[in-house]
Order: sequence, then structure tokens, then C-alpha cells
Amino acid sequence: MLFVRCSASSVAAICALVAGAGCSSSPSYTYVPVEDGALPEELPFELIRPAAGQAPTTAETSAFTQKITGFWSTIDYFRWVTWHSHGLHPSYDASMPDYMMWWQDTRAVKAGDTITFQHYGGADNIMIRTPKVLSQALSGFMASGDPLMREIAVGYPKGVVALFQGLVFGNEDPVAQGVTARAIFTHNHSYETTDGRKVAVDYDPAKVEKYDWNAHTVPNPDNPYFGSIWVRNMRSKDDVPHLFRLLPLLKRVAQNTDDADVRASTELAVEYLTAFAKDIVDHGYQIRTKENGEVYVPEDETGGVADLASFVKYEELSPNGECTAKLAAALIGYGQPLWNDCDDGINGPYEDLATTIHYFNYAIVRYFHLAAITNALAAGEPDTARTLLDGLVERIDAMVADDSEREEHWEWDADVATFLLAAAASGLPLTAAEAQIVQRELSLSVDHYLSPSAWREEPCQQGANCWDLWDASVPDGQYDYKPTRDDPDEVLQKKYVRPEELAYLLHYCYSPWKNPAGVEPVDCDVVLDPSRWGQ
Repeated sequence: MLFVRCSASSVAAICALVAGAGCSSSPSYTYVPVEDGALPEELPFELIRPAAGQAPTTAETSAFTQKITGFWSTIDYFRWVTWHSHGLHPSYDASMPDYMMWWQDTRAVKAGDTITFQHYGGADNIMIRTPKVLSQALSGFMASGDPLMREIAVGYPKGVVALFQGLVFGNEDPVAQGVTARAIFTHNHSYETTDGRKVAVDYDPAKVEKYDWNAHTVPNPDNPYFGSIWVRNMRSKDDVPHLFRLLPLLKRVAQNTDDADVRASTELAVEYLTAFAKDIVDHGYQIRTKENGEVYVPEDETGGVADLASFVKYEELSPNGECTAKLAAALIGYGQPLWNDCDDGINGPYEDLATTIHYFNYAIVRYFHLAAITNALAAGEPDTARTLLDGLVERIDAMVADDSEREEHWEWDADVATFLLAAAASGLPLTAAEAQIVQRELSLSVDHYLSPSAWREEPCQQGANCWDLWDASVPDGQYDYKPTRDDPDEVLQKKYVRPEELAYLLHYCYSPWKNPAGVEPVDCDVVLDPSRWGQ
């Protein structure tokens, strides 16, 4: 969403200008599938960039590959993910859909041999985090068949679907597939992981009626899928680019996997996300929500459409400013761009406003750009994708050179590094200088996460193995759900790659749209073979 603080004198006039901007429903369109139904297995065009920087040597790339994959092996990254991922376990009730996802606003409480994941907040942006982890696991599973990645590949798409299912009120809901929640809080339950870890899930602290400006937490006593639950509504556009960017990968896996469970899970997620995108297009590029069975578009305090629910609120101020969001929705929902012509995908006035107001808007803008590219490729629109990639090159060049933002935002370089990998999986050829950035930032992040200082709790800092909270070295008590990306030494003014982005290299290496003209920051043969990690 675009975070607008109207109390600030510097933006008050802008807020007043855009507050009343409206939109109208679009005409009806017909879905146009790709002619042969298959996704392209390579980039359908050439893109070569001017050389920049000194490429990593073979020895440097080998050492980096050993370091990052050795880290995944040392902490057992995907086993750790499966331990912490949850939602509703299959053992709870066979009549209810099971699902799992990556959470926020959650603490881990250890008592004896059991870890209870206790939910205390709205978990508003779990669909930023969940698609990131899922893209890595899907890629790794398709390359290697790894059973831990398979568990995520089956469970996480069900988590995406569960947010749609949980927002159904009663048995007669005509728009069940097209409208999704921010989060759902189903049933407290206990289970054992596949390797015997005892887990309990406690949703009760989050089941409190709340009416925040950006979402409402309300009971849903008659949900046809899960029974009596609680939901957090008003799906905002913060998470949408990550869901949209995930969709071509879900389609590819559903199309290519021989695993029936993975296919069923990914196909269902594609069905729901396609309906979601279509609903956005059909209602004037607005994201609808539900409460007590009523479907509506959220409004702000002025009575206008809330920014978090709109791709068109700022049309008068910056015409077509959110074009890549609209284009991605059209490509997913209807298989064609409709009337959306985004040129190179960059809109200066809107982007300048959005990113000046709040740093988080950088991620929204950047990842919608990627979502438009990958869904154009998936929809058989290579000319659109190629033009957008030209704009992505311009965007990347500006990011790498932006020393003023680098100085202001401690996370700048870490976020640049992971975005470079996401962009490279979408057709961007990395320069030598960018490959160096990837190696540097991920190497620094490995050092950080292997240090006790990555954890806030004293037992972790004193040597307890908090990557495995069930370990005997970890005493009973309360712990963070995941380590912190913040460096404890504020003099360094440094943040590292987010925990849920630590295996982005898997998606980069697996993607058939990885540009052969790019400089490789890693040995992909090793990355895609877990038996070789650390070698």
C-alpha cells in the first residue's frame, strides 16, 4: 500500500488532492489462454547489458557456493522452515482442509519437549513472506525431489487457498474464490512433525475483535470449510505483487510435476489466484474484502477508496502510475494485457511520491514490475515482457547507484541483493558488479545468522542452538519466531537478508527465464543438488 501520513504538512496537500480520486468498474472480458497452454521454457528474446564491474573469479564463486549452501545444510534451513510453518495440521480434523504458511506476529514458547507457536497480532503480511519461501521450496523440489521442500510445496499453496476459504461467511457465497483475507485464525491444536518434534498452535491471543485502519479482526462463526474461526480481512496490495509473481511458478510446477499431491495443491492455488486477479480487474482495479458476508471495497477516513485496496487511486495525480499492478492483474485474470500499456514499467511521479513517503513502497513498486514481466512471459506476450525488462534494467541501475538511499536505509544493500536475484529469475542478465553484490550481501548474512547475535533472547546469545528450539541446549521460555536481520552493532548501520529470503538462489537457478547473458554469482549445479551442499 502507499502509506500516506496526512498529518505531515509536507504531504497534506497531496493527500487532499488524491483522497477523492475514484474509479469505475471495467467492461467484461474473456480469458484468452496461451495457444498451446504451455509456459515458455526459455526467454523468447535476447537481452544483453553493457559490462560493468569485475566478475567474481571461479575460485570466489566456488567459495561463495560452498559457504551459502553449507549454511543451508548447517542450520538445516528447510527442516527449520517445516518446523516453524503451520496453519492447520492434517491430524486435527480430516473434514477440514489442512494448510501451512510462514507467519508473523507469532512467538515460540518452549515447555519441556513442546514448542507452542502463540499468535498475538493480526499477521497482516504473511502473504509477503509465504510466497517467498514457497518459490524457493518449489524450485528446489522440482530440481531435486527433496522431501522437506516437497512438504512445503504441498502445504504452502494450501495456505494461499485457505485465506480465500476462511473469508467465506456461511454456505451461500457467490464470490468465495475471488476475495481473500489477510490472515485466518482457525483452531488450537497439537501435532508431531514428520521427524517427531512436538508442536502446539495457540491462536487465542489473536482472536480479539479489532477495527484498525488497515484491517478488521472479526469472528466467522459459520465458515463452511473450518467451522467457527476468526478472520483478518482487507487484503491490501502490499502482498499482492509477491502472490502475482509466484503464479507463473505455480503454473510451471502444476504443469511439470509428476507428484500428484504437489500438482493438486498448486493447481488449486492457481485457480484461486486467477479468480482473485479477475475480481480485481472486474471491479475497477480495486481489491474487495468481506465482513459478515458483505462484499465491499474498503474506504479511508474521507469516504474515498482506501489506498491499500486500489491500483487507481492516484490516477489524477500520476496517470497510470500503478500500471504494472493493473497489467499483472489483467494478464493473470484474463490472459491478456487488456488496455494496459505500461511501456517500460517505470512511472516517475507516482514512484517518487510513494517511496518518499515510506520505504516499504519500494518493495511494492519493484515486485509489481517483476510480476508484470513474468506474467507477460507466461501469457505469451514477449514484446510486453521485453519492453518491461528494458525498464527493469533502468530500475536496477538506479538502485545500485543510489548512495543517498543506501545511507538512509540500513537494509538497502541486502534488499538490492535479493531483488537482483528475483529480477535475474525473471530475465534480467546480472552484470559482474551485481554478481559481486549478491555474493557480498549473502556472505555477510551467513556470518550474521551463524552468530549468536542474530537472536534477541539471552539463551541464544549464550550459545543455545535456537535454530532448533527443541534442542536440549535451549531452556524453557519464550523465543522469537525467527532470528532478527538487524546487526546488534548500530555503528555498522547494517541489516542483512531476511530469513525468509536466504534461499532465493534456488529460484534463480531453477528458473528457465534466467538469462544466459548474465554473470553467474553461484554454481547452480550445486545449489540445485542438496546432496552437494557445502561442497
